[in-house]
Amino acid sequence: MDLAVPNQGQAVVPLYKHIKQIENSYKLPKPKNEFEVLSFFKKEKWPEIEAQKFFNHYQSTGWKIGGKIKIEDWHASARNWMLKAKEIAAQIKTNSNSYQQSQNKDNLHTTRNKDYHQPL
Repeated sequence: MDLAVPNQGQAVVPLYKHIKQIENSYKLPKPKNEFEVLSFFKKEKWPEIEAQKFFNHYQSTGWKIGGKIKIEDWHASARNWMLKAKEIAAQIKTNSNSYQQSQNKDNLHTTRNKDYHQPL
C-alpha cells in the first residue's frame, strides 16, 4: 500500500479551513436602543431631532446601508449623517435666497396688469 496516495474514501480537508477568522475590534455593533444614539448626539452637541431621524432611518433599514451593506461603525455613520444634514441645510438656505431674488425681479418682462380682452 502506497502512503503518499490518500484512501479513496477519505475526504481531503485543507489545513486553513479550521482557522477561524478574528473579528475586528474597531467594529461597533448596532446601538442597543434610541437612548444610546441620543446620548452620542448630545455628547457631540448635535440636535436631538437629528438623532431621532438617524435612529428611525437605520432602524427601519435593519442597520444596513442601501438595504444591503451592514453598518460596521454606527458612530461614523452618525458623523456622516450630520455632515450631510449641514450640507442640506446650507443648500436649502441658498435655494430659498435665490428663489426670493427671482420673485423680486420680473424675469419675463411682462406687465402685471393684463387685459385678457385683447386677442393674442
